Amino acid sequence: MNVNKLFMGVAGVAFLAANIAVVGCAVAAEVNRNAANNATKSVSATDPIKEQAVLFKIHDIVPFKNGDGEVVGCDYKTTFYNRSDVVIGSATLNLEWKDQAIDEVIDQEKKEDAKKNEKPAGRASSTTERLTDKTVTALVDVPSINPLRQAVVQSRVNTDRCFLLIDDPKFEVKNCSSGAVKTAANRGNGSRSDVGCAKLFQFVSAEDPQYYLEFKAITADQEKEEKEAKQIKEKSETDGLYEKTLKSIEMTDAVISTIK
Repeated sequence: MNVNKLFMGVAGVAFLAANIAVVGCAVAAEVNRNAANNATKSVSATDPIKEQAVLFKIHDIVPFKNGDGEVVGCDYKTTFYNRSDVVIGSATLNLEWKDQAIDEVIDQEKKEDAKKNEKPAGRASSTTERLTDKTVTALVDVPSINPLRQAVVQSRVNTDRCFLLIDDPKFEVKNCSSGAVKTAANRGNGSRSDVGCAKLFQFVSAEDPQYYLEFKAITADQEKEEKEAKQIKEKSETDGLYEKTLKSIEMTDAVISTIK
C-alpha cells in the first residue's frame, strides 16, 4: 500500500472523527441548553403580553365579631394582577353579591301575608324585605399597578352574611386611569383617563384553575401552546444535529473502506 495514501487516509479518518466528536458535543450541548432554558425561564417585564387584562380574585374571607360574639362584618382580600401593557394608575371596584335565599324568603312571606289578610299579591308585605338588604355591596380601591405586577388589598364589608362573598359578584370599575409604561421615548407622558381601562378588569372565579395558582403573564392555554411549539422546534434542531452526525459517520466509513 502506498505510504502517502495510507497517511492521507489516516489523517482523513482523524479529521472526520474530530468532526463527529464536535457534532456529538454540539448535540449534547443543545439538549442540555434547551433543558436549562425550560427549567430557568421566568416571566419578565420584557416578555410579550398575550392577553390584555387585569385579573382579580377575592379570597381569605374571615367573619369579624363584636364584643358579644355576633358577626358584624367580613374581612377579605382582593388580589389584582396586571396582565396588560399599561400602568393602572388607580380605580374603584364596586362589588355586589345578591342573596338568592332572601328573595325566596320574601316571596314566601308575601304569599302568607296576602293569604292571611286577603290582600292582592301586589300589595302584600314582607318583614324581611323591610329590614334586610337583598344585596351586599362593597367598594375596593385599586392601587397603582405596573405591568406584570401584583397587588393585594385588605378590606372589610359590614354584613353578617360572609358566605355570600364566596359566590361570584357583579362588579363595576369606576374612575379608572391608566398610562403608558414610562420609557426614554415617553418619559414626559403622565397618566391619562382611559375609558378602556375599566374593560381590562376580569374576575377570576373559584371555579377557574388559575384561582389557586400564581397569576401569570399568559393564560394556561397560551402557555401550553408555547411549550408545545418550543418542544417541536427543539426536536427539529436536535434531529438536524443527529443527521449531521450520521453523515459524518458514513463519510468516515467510506474513507476507511478506501484504505483497506
